[in-house]
Amino acid sequence: MLLKEHLEEYTKEQLLEQARSFELRKCSGLRKAALIERILECFCAEDMLRSRLACLTKEQMILFRKACDAPQDISINEVVDSMQLHMYWLGAFEEMSDRFCVFEEVSAVFKRIDDEAFESDQYKKGWMMKCVHFFINYYGIAPVEVIYELYKLKVKDTIDEMIAMLWEMPVDIVESCIFPMRSLGLQDWPKDAPIYSSKGLFIHIPILENDEAGYLLDCQMDKDFYIPSVQQIEEICRIGYEESSLAYKKLQTFFMRKLDLPYEQAVSWCLQVWANSYEGESPADVISKMSDADVVFKSEKQMNEFVGLLMEAHNNTRMKENRGHKPKELIRRELAGGRPTIVPGSSHAAAMLRDVAPQLKEMGIPVDLEGNADTIATSLYPNGLGGKAVSVEKKIYPNDPCPCGSGKKYKKCCGRK
Repeated sequence: MLLKEHLEEYTKEQLLEQARSFELRKCSGLRKAALIERILECFCAEDMLRSRLACLTKEQMILFRKACDAPQDISINEVVDSMQLHMYWLGAFEEMSDRFCVFEEVSAVFKRIDDEAFESDQYKKGWMMKCVHFFINYYGIAPVEVIYELYKLKVKDTIDEMIAMLWEMPVDIVESCIFPMRSLGLQDWPKDAPIYSSKGLFIHIPILENDEAGYLLDCQMDKDFYIPSVQQIEEICRIGYEESSLAYKKLQTFFMRKLDLPYEQAVSWCLQVWANSYEGESPADVISKMSDADVVFKSEKQMNEFVGLLMEAHNNTRMKENRGHKPKELIRRELAGGRPTIVPGSSHAAAMLRDVAPQLKEMGIPVDLEGNADTIATSLYPNGLGGKAVSVEKKIYPNDPCPCGSGKKYKKCCGRK
C-alpha cells in the first residue's frame, strides 16, 4: 500500500492545509499531483520521519513493526493505536479485510533509521506521548513541573532535559506548547496557586484556539493536580478508561456475566460509560444506547443493579474539570478538610440532587442547586404554535444542550464565560 495513493484521496485544500502544517512554502500554485510529490518528499525525509516515529508509544511501535512486515488484524486493544498510526500518515486499513498496513514508502525509510539511538529516543518520547495523552484529557493546562511529575515516573531525565525534548517533538503530534507565564499575562499569579510555574505552562493548543482557557481554569479553580500511577496512564492510553478501577471492574463483570456479553463488547460499553461520565452526560443516555444496540435486561431487578453500578462508575471517572480527580476522590478529600458544597453540572444532575438534597444536608453536606446555573428567558406555547406565547424563565446548566440549537453544550457555546 502506497502513501502516494492514499494522498490522492485528499482534496487539494486538505493537502494544502497539511503542507502548511509542515511549513512548506509556495505550494498554493501547484497542481494536485505536484503538491502530493512535494509533501511526499518532505514527509519521507529521514529527519522528518525519525522525529515523528520517535513519538510512537511502546504499543504503537510494536504494532508498527509488525505491520511493516505484513498486514495486521487489529484486536480490541489495538484499535486506538492503529487509528493513531493512521492519523499520523504511517499506514491505512485494507478496504476488504480491515487489516492495518504500513505505507511502503514509510517502511523503506524506517529500515534506514531504525538503530540503537532511535530506540533510545523513541523510548523516552513514546512515554512522553502517554503523559501528553493524560495531560490533554485530564488537565488541559498545567505547569511544566506537573508534566515532569508524570514523565519521571519512568524516565529519570532532569526537568530541563525533558523541556528540551518537548521542543524537539512535532507540534502537530503533541498538540501542545510551553508558554512562559509572562507571555500569558500571568506573571503576578500567586506562587502557592496550583497553576503557578517558574518553567512555564504547558497548554493544549485547541483550548487557546477555541477560547476555552478562562472557562477551564474557572472550573478547575484551586484543585490540586492528580498525579496518576504508571499503570493508570498505561490503561487510559491503551483502552481509554481506567480498567483496574474497582467500579469499572464490577461494571465489566456485570456486562459479561449478567448480560452475557463477550469481553470486547464489555470493554466497549465500559468505555462508553467512562466517556458519558467524562462529558457530564445523563446516565440515561447509556441505557438508551444499550437499548438501541439490542442489549436487553432480563428483569427490573437486574436493571436496578446496573443503574447502581452506573452511578458508582460515574463517581469513579476522572475528569478534566477536576484536574484528573474522580468526583469521589474530591468529596472524600473535602470531607476530611471541611464541608463541600455540591453543585450540579446539568439539569439531569440537578433533578437527581433535588431528590437527595435533604439527606445530604442532614449529613452536613450543603447543596446549591442554582449555584452553577444561568437563568434565561424563553417562550412557551401552551395552546400550540398558533396560540399566544408565554414568556418564562428557565434554569440552564453548563452541560445542558445550548438553547440556540447549535448542538453544543451550553458551556461551550452561548454560556461560555
